[in-house]
Amino acid sequence: MEVRSTLLLAVLTILCKCAAGQSPAEDAARQKCLKSQVAGSAIEKIMKSDTSKQFYEITDESKMYRYQIGLCATVGEGMAAVMQYNISDSKQKYVLGRLNNTHVIQRHDYIELEYFGGQKYRSHCSGAERTARIIFVCDPCGGVGKPVVVEEVTTSAKTTTNAHCFYLFEWPTRHACSPDHGLLVVCTGKGGVGAIVVLVLLGLFVAYILIGIAYKRIFLGAKGCDQFPHIDHWKMFGNLIADGCDCLCRRKRPLKPSYTSVYNNDHLEDI
Repeated sequence: MEVRSTLLLAVLTILCKCAAGQSPAEDAARQKCLKSQVAGSAIEKIMKSDTSKQFYEITDESKMYRYQIGLCATVGEGMAAVMQYNISDSKQKYVLGRLNNTHVIQRHDYIELEYFGGQKYRSHCSGAERTARIIFVCDPCGGVGKPVVVEEVTTSAKTTTNAHCFYLFEWPTRHACSPDHGLLVVCTGKGGVGAIVVLVLLGLFVAYILIGIAYKRIFLGAKGCDQFPHIDHWKMFGNLIADGCDCLCRRKRPLKPSYTSVYNNDHLEDI
């Protein structure tokens, strides 16, 4: 009875995956790809933080090609994990790597995901199979990030191996950063250079205040407000600002009485 229940459960699981468009072979290849990674790797973190995306689509405008890249997932038939499409000719498309032929290299400062077993070249690389390499590099301010086409590396027909024939993609993401990386990195967002200058000046001002207070307290024995560095100059600066505000914002002369008030005062005097 237990054997029948187990077999029934296995059959139902396979049917559910087939109904969802995922074959048992594809699921096995996906699980193998996931298990080949180090726990907590960039690929795993990206998949967990962006579960709505099964694949990423990018365009190389200069070469007029469109690419679809899956993270331990297929993007086409035949276990295709990376596809290339010609934008001007929709019939021209190539498989650059397959999910069931995957290799992951874990380094300290980057992670490399390789898909092998793509369609063979026709005129170069001695007809070797196409390969896609995705390099995940650290970008503390990049968030999840997205892949970028770097180049297609090819050699002449005399090459006997495909070691130097591959499509190279780069994926800047904060998930590829080691825990000790970027502790002092400031993500300025859209502020750019101006925001960096403001932060540097603010840091220098805070350092000036702290060092000045420590110096006057320890070496000069200052107490209270006298500990503040160059307190007399700052008081003078404050007085200048107050004088400027007084000159611009405050009214020196009293308001003239309105016609109504003048009329009422004269009327009372006559009575």
